[in-house]
Amino acid sequence: MKPGVKFLHSLFEVTHVEFQAYDLSNHILLFSSGMICKLLGYSQDEYVKLSNDFYKNIVHPDDFQLVQQTINKLIHSKSGEVIEMTVRLRKSDGYYIWVYSRQMIYERNHKDHICTIIREVGDVTKLIELQGELKEKVELLKVISYTNSHQLRGPVASIIGLVDLIEEHEITSEHNRQILDFLKEAIIKLDNVIHEINDLARIN
Repeated sequence: MKPGVKFLHSLFEVTHVEFQAYDLSNHILLFSSGMICKLLGYSQDEYVKLSNDFYKNIVHPDDFQLVQQTINKLIHSKSGEVIEMTVRLRKSDGYYIWVYSRQMIYERNHKDHICTIIREVGDVTKLIELQGELKEKVELLKVISYTNSHQLRGPVASIIGLVDLIEEHEITSEHNRQILDFLKEAIIKLDNVIHEINDLARIN
């Protein structure tokens, strides 16, 4: 193996990222560094066959429209412009993984039509799953904050009403007046906390 080729193979192994060259005119794979075959569980020959028509047979049906949009963007892109895409690909066991890819024009023919694009592809399944879990946690926190704030508002409103009622009857005892003042101060603080919870829930 030539030193340059050996270096590239070592680079592919270290980065754990798939590198590809794809013939956009004929919709066939020209080169694969092999990492994607390990990720998906296909042999090199199987993967080459599945690459026809920009991987239509293994792209999740709900994501293929995005693939077509990405191809269209590539066709109209400028030299050096990178187009990004995140889609699901079917593994050999039938399960799907999320992959993120960056692609750009590598060659054009004499009519300035795109011949070849180069791509890097990485597995982002864990990242997507983590984003989903975080989104669920945020939604749960919103529900909790909304529920707690509204459950607290009822008792707070009742206490404020009682304090107002007591004040209307003019309490003369200095001791009772101090207790009432402490109670009002505590209620105001609690009411402010509830407003802050609601404001944070609206912002998020």
